[in-house]
Amino acid sequence: MTSFNSILIDFFLNPWFLLSLLFWLIVLVLVYLLRNKKEAAYLFFPLLVMFKTKRLNNFIKKISRKAPKFWRIFWTIGIFISFGITIFAFYFFFANFINLIINPRIEQAIVPLIPGVTINLPLFFYMILPLLFVITTHEFAHGISASSEDVDVKSTGVLGACLFFIIGFGAFVEVDERELHSNKIHRNTRLRIAAAGTYVNAITAGIAFILILSFPLIISPTYRQVTQVRTVLRAEEGGFNYGNLLSGDVILAIKKEGALDDDYINLDDYKGYTLSNILYNKTELRCSIGENLTFKIYNPSKDTYSEKKIILGPRYNVGIGYRYNSNGTAFEITKIYLENEGGNNYNKNLSVGLVIKEINGIPINISLGNSLEKVLTTFNLKSINLTTDLKTYILDVDVDGVLVGIQSNSYFMHKNQIAKFFTSYFPELLIRELSWLFIIAFSVTLFNTLPLPVFDGDRMVKELINWGFGENYNSLKKKRDKYLFKDDENEFELSEYRIEKIDSVKIIIEDPRIITEKSEIILPKEKYKLIDKINDGFNDTVSLNLPKKTNIGENATIEISYQYWYDEKRKIKRIIVNSLRLLTLFIVAGNFILSFVKFGGIIFWI
Repeated sequence: MTSFNSILIDFFLNPWFLLSLLFWLIVLVLVYLLRNKKEAAYLFFPLLVMFKTKRLNNFIKKISRKAPKFWRIFWTIGIFISFGITIFAFYFFFANFINLIINPRIEQAIVPLIPGVTINLPLFFYMILPLLFVITTHEFAHGISASSEDVDVKSTGVLGACLFFIIGFGAFVEVDERELHSNKIHRNTRLRIAAAGTYVNAITAGIAFILILSFPLIISPTYRQVTQVRTVLRAEEGGFNYGNLLSGDVILAIKKEGALDDDYINLDDYKGYTLSNILYNKTELRCSIGENLTFKIYNPSKDTYSEKKIILGPRYNVGIGYRYNSNGTAFEITKIYLENEGGNNYNKNLSVGLVIKEINGIPINISLGNSLEKVLTTFNLKSINLTTDLKTYILDVDVDGVLVGIQSNSYFMHKNQIAKFFTSYFPELLIRELSWLFIIAFSVTLFNTLPLPVFDGDRMVKELINWGFGENYNSLKKKRDKYLFKDDENEFELSEYRIEKIDSVKIIIEDPRIITEKSEIILPKEKYKLIDKINDGFNDTVSLNLPKKTNIGENATIEISYQYWYDEKRKIKRIIVNSLRLLTLFIVAGNFILSFVKFGGIIFWI
């Protein structure tokens, strides 16, 4: 109980938790102050908060107006890049769908990223900042491209995400969709704006990929990657230096015992001076069995340096893979390596599934330390006898190099005090964030270019189909739109754009006490007016002229009947678009379903 209380105290007194607590206190104060402003704040506690504002509009306009010709060329290139990605994305999901049917492999699995379900929460924490960055750059791309084309940006907003120790900020942009899809805006402009977000996501993925490839160069001025001891193997586990090296020891440099300090070889993975390369004689330091080496050691927990002498044992090759049984009194041969795989006992009549119970006449017993690994720590070993219940096999033992007898991991060793202050965890955090940035940006790029509703690819495909078939507004159609009545609203944007005339405007009032009781008020023509709100030459909005104070309740409905010019080619274009959507949805859903059926509840990405 005391230990549990200590964990709770450490958790709640953690500086990052206190910062997250402060974050939400500030958010709650802002939400309260903005309570009377319509649609100013959206709270999704304890994950996300959104604040709408127009303050970032000027920032977007300032950027877009600096080099309008550059932006026009830049976003035009984005049309071709994004459309190319659309074709690739469709091919990718289709080919993957076929492979999942014919020859399924785990690397082909595509699973929706659901925190706590398909991806564990600790890993999700690393995704928050890259995800916010991808969202922000995507939204700003739409905003800058729209502003550079003089399309109105209605509002911008700030995103704040905070979950325990993770705090991140992003932004979003809201473009005037009615103006964008009106006759006022040229088709090329709509294509540039639609492609902008995906285009920038693709650029983000490319930059992240380059940064990952060049990460050693980026980190080399402040850190070098060395080897840290994770586990020191006992003799029965195949170890030679148990009790000498310790878990957590960081190996900085290696020299032969008795050599001068100038002969130390400093470990640096980025320069090829790794522990493995040294032990395999791939550097100027030559190692041999039974030789003593001196390791320069750094202890991170104590911030101390020391030297430790270790012995090199033999690394043997017996040409088999094996697995111990549950009680550790036998092992089963799971693989026999062929000659071209480096096997040296492929011709000894061994077979997969053989159960070995004795080694050199001694019964196997892990609890007593009688193991194959311990036998393989014997110096100058030439052969071993493996015995089953029925037969003994004599296996050749070849020397394959030298062994220290540790399990290790990489460690970023600081080169200066600044790097030491940020600790060895910082480079690991950086490379993880870059990796997730690439994965998220690439995944969003692929999905967002697909012709599915809400996605940018759908907008691009509709524009291209509309361009290919053209438009033919030669007939009038009738339509009826309904809106909830609100005291502070007197303008109603109709769902169609080219309005010819208004047939009627009704206010329908329902009595909540009597379900079937309704009353209608038909407004005279002088009480409403048809206007061109977008200024594109076509009427699209009805403006009501009602008294400021009325007896109309909030449960009333405004019903507007009107006639509009209808595109006679709309039906065939809609059939083609919906067919593409259904085909794409079938392929993508098929990838998800087959991934689950073939591989079950795996934890994966996209």
